[in-house]
Parts: sequence; C-alpha cells; structure tokens
Amino acid sequence: MLFRVIIYTILIYYVFKLVFRYLMPLFISKQARKMQKRQENAHEEYINRKKKEEGKVTVEYDPEKQKRNDKDSHGGEYVDYEEIK
Repeated sequence: MLFRVIIYTILIYYVFKLVFRYLMPLFISKQARKMQKRQENAHEEYINRKKKEEGKVTVEYDPEKQKRNDKDSHGGEYVDYEEIK
C-alpha cells in the first residue's frame, strides 16, 4: 500500500513537471502577446485622440461630471494655522 502511494506520488510529480515544462511557456507567450496587443491598441487610440483636424474646436467640459467628482473627492478639511516667528 505504501509502495503504491510512493509510486503514484512520483508519477504525478513527473506528469506535472512535463505539463508545466511544455504548457506554461505556451500560456505565458499567449498572455504576453495579448498584453502587447492591448498596449498597441491603447497607443493607437492615444495617437488618434491626439490627432485633431487643424482649426477644429472641441469642448470637453461636462459640468455634471465635474459636480459628481467634486462631491466624491474630499480634499481634506481646512485647518487654520498660526505662523510662528
């Protein structure tokens, strides 16, 4: 019985070792490609946003959004101070 447990443990160890040796590099390279693609898309979006037609005026002010941001962000409390000489 103990011999079977040891054999199964060793067998499972080598199976995991082989699986991780061959599958983990594939998984990591796939994730790296996915991250690179996201970065390229973000860069293209940034470039396209920066390119604006010359002479075209756009207003990006939204008072409702600014009111919500002012309510949500508390800059802290005002504290009086006394100058020490």
